[in-house]
Amino acid sequence: MISLQIATTLNPRPKLSSFFVLILLAAFLMATGCKQSIPSPKPVTPVSSLTPTSPIPGIFRDVTSEAGIRFQLSNGATGNFYYAESTPGGCAFLDYNRDGLPDVFLVQAGSLVQSQGQPPRPHCALYRNDGGGHFTDVTHEARLDFDQGYAQGVAIGDFNNDGFSDIFITGLNGCFLLQNDGAGHFLNVTAKAGVGETGQNRYATSAAFGDYDGDGFLDLVILHYTKWTVATDKVCFNAKNKKSYCSPEVYEPVIPTLYHNNGDGTFTDVTHSAGLDKIKGRGLGVTWIDYNQDGKEDLYIANDLMPNNLYKNLGNGRFEEVGLVSGVAYGADGKTLAGMGIAVGDYTNEGWESLIVTNFSGQPNSVYKATASGLFEDNTYASGIGSVSLPYLAFGVSFLDFDRDGWRDLVVGDGHIDPNVAESSPNVTYEQPKLLFRNTGDGKFVSMKDELGDMAHPRVTRGLAVGDYDNDGRLDVLANNVNESVELFHNESHDTNHWIELKLEGVKTNRDGAGSLVWITAGGKRYFAECRLGSSYASSSDSRLFFGLGTTTKVDSLEIRWLDGTRQKFTSPLNVDGGYRLREGGQPQADPSFHSVAINKTDHKKMDHKN
Repeated sequence: MISLQIATTLNPRPKLSSFFVLILLAAFLMATGCKQSIPSPKPVTPVSSLTPTSPIPGIFRDVTSEAGIRFQLSNGATGNFYYAESTPGGCAFLDYNRDGLPDVFLVQAGSLVQSQGQPPRPHCALYRNDGGGHFTDVTHEARLDFDQGYAQGVAIGDFNNDGFSDIFITGLNGCFLLQNDGAGHFLNVTAKAGVGETGQNRYATSAAFGDYDGDGFLDLVILHYTKWTVATDKVCFNAKNKKSYCSPEVYEPVIPTLYHNNGDGTFTDVTHSAGLDKIKGRGLGVTWIDYNQDGKEDLYIANDLMPNNLYKNLGNGRFEEVGLVSGVAYGADGKTLAGMGIAVGDYTNEGWESLIVTNFSGQPNSVYKATASGLFEDNTYASGIGSVSLPYLAFGVSFLDFDRDGWRDLVVGDGHIDPNVAESSPNVTYEQPKLLFRNTGDGKFVSMKDELGDMAHPRVTRGLAVGDYDNDGRLDVLANNVNESVELFHNESHDTNHWIELKLEGVKTNRDGAGSLVWITAGGKRYFAECRLGSSYASSSDSRLFFGLGTTTKVDSLEIRWLDGTRQKFTSPLNVDGGYRLREGGQPQADPSFHSVAINKTDHKKMDHKN
């Protein structure tokens, strides 16, 4: 809910943080109005000067309808301004049937309060990629058409190493682990696995799979937002004395949960032994990142109105919180921000992955530039992202090299939490266009406002994922929007640059290759990426690694350090403009789902060794 507006309760008014006061003095950007009816929010003027009518010329075209995807996320709002209504829901790209074509999973919430005689709560949806740009709803066929509660987010990962992607759904007072049986169905193994959290009044938002102890099995971290239930919901009012969403400060922060994968289909709660119960937070965004490249996956959490956390993996099953000393806990002015989504990527091509965190309107999206020392520099305003992002309330976010020039760009999903925010804040709206930033190659970004295409349509976006759904070598975007249709954007950049995609398959390490590091050298330049399974906000992007190469026509070398420390290096050239599958210990193999690439006929020179 991430609301920073003026809020009072029927109970004594909570003490406001210094940051809250600062925002109030800075133009009352967070004041809200009362929504009288909820069928759909009333039309508002977009934040920017763009008032597009489809289609809009530009880089991204909305192909949702022609792709056969018909889905609308409902947050179940009834005008009561229940606190949980603004946080659903995530989305994901996943290849559940292993045909090389990314499928789509969409999180659904529905009604918060199920009463007698009310229609059944809508469920999450799975769309199979049929190729040719078309998808088929296979939710029923996949046995996913059951009540998944008031769902929030999704995490994708092969937790049992059988080669098929499994699904984890977070939600209010209950989560679900759905095991892919390899025959097109998903089995509800939540109770057996021990990760359901049912009946514990937990408000789970984002989750992510990662192998923190390097034992070859994916572990699971789940974030929780606050201590909240419908019964304990507080009544709050805005500056005009109208009912509105409360500030998150009126609710108690909580701890995340870390589940260790036992390798037998069950998980053990190791939150206490791992040291993750020492610091409470209002967790919204989470990702695994080996930020210091020591071979151990660390954990980064974006918190709402509390410092963000960077947990350093000590390698003995324990973590140490180093967010403050590493420079990723606070905003550029040293204040706590309303952290929501996380993007991870080496946007400077210096060999270290940086972090970008999305925040509330009136706050810049934070840019933490990684350095070789393991510390981060705050480049929020120097990067060009800070000032542009100020009017927007952002959730989902991801790096993507949309023009394949070898420099990672950025896409951001925006949308306020208050349907009536424009009544009291003229420069802020409920529905907002997405943001697209082009990386200029000198550590800076420029806003692509005039090239957004259909992304310029104002929406209330929450989850956002990136993936090349049609395997054409251009990264596409999926966005889940509150009380509006989901959006699938096809990348129609006219560039002629080259590219390569890599799909990892672990053998001794986890099957997804999560936590493995990859370097490629092409045209005298070196590119780096870590394989990860979740980031953004409550979402999972295509796990294949995408590298834009500019005008370079050959990849000169490819090096991978698997999570267990095994290194492989391939020094014979690889052809570009296609995908490769790389199995641990084996040679790169052309991915037939791309149809356009063949490995250079020269024998590969391979070097394997242990660190």
